[in-house]
Amino acid sequence: MIAKPNIEDIFAEFLAEQKRRLKPQTFRRYEEVISLFHTSLNLYGYQELPTAGENTLYRRLVDYKDQTFCAIFGPEKISSGVSTFLTFFMIRKVMASESLLRAAGTVIKALMKWLVAKEYAPKEEARKAMDLAGEASRELPAAERLARLLYDFSQTHPPRTWDDELDDYFVVEEIRPGVLVLSGVTLETGSLEVKVPKIITDHCKVGWQINLLLGETRSGWRILESGNVYPL
Repeated sequence: MIAKPNIEDIFAEFLAEQKRRLKPQTFRRYEEVISLFHTSLNLYGYQELPTAGENTLYRRLVDYKDQTFCAIFGPEKISSGVSTFLTFFMIRKVMASESLLRAAGTVIKALMKWLVAKEYAPKEEARKAMDLAGEASRELPAAERLARLLYDFSQTHPPRTWDDELDDYFVVEEIRPGVLVLSGVTLETGSLEVKVPKIITDHCKVGWQINLLLGETRSGWRILESGNVYPL
């Protein structure tokens, strides 16, 4: 009932081949990303299982045999876990530097190419994962940079007083120099204009989501606290 080779076998094979061709420092980064992806699949991979039978198999082996997702399933389940890894796990669960976020996209793209070359994964699914990984290698570091700028600004330029607060995930609807036009994801806020330094608007993109606590002051909405930025 357990796949042979399973995902753990595939990751070990992939890393063994990369070790022979990469410089030690680069290979250590590959190891780090694959280890994080392995953890992400074990935690959340089951959410992408397409059939009731596979869900039943997973639950039985996890509950009664103390198995993990990567020990149970084969390489065909790797591609479906890429989106959760890059758009959720790396942002919400990992305190990652810009360089690690960039490497996450690069390594996953390399993994997908390797899986196709080895005929371990369907080309169409792997291609979609590669496209997402390529985008992630550009967008995730940029989002981390913006998150750091927002945090620094909120810590150094808090308003003295405010009358009302909004705590939500906000979508960037429009960007003007020094002004972000935001709308709440869960709250019916309508469009809100938030004044920020131009360096922040220079680093932001329409469509990104930002976790913010806003305060309404006499001169408009201001950032009280900031959290993660979600670009994908």
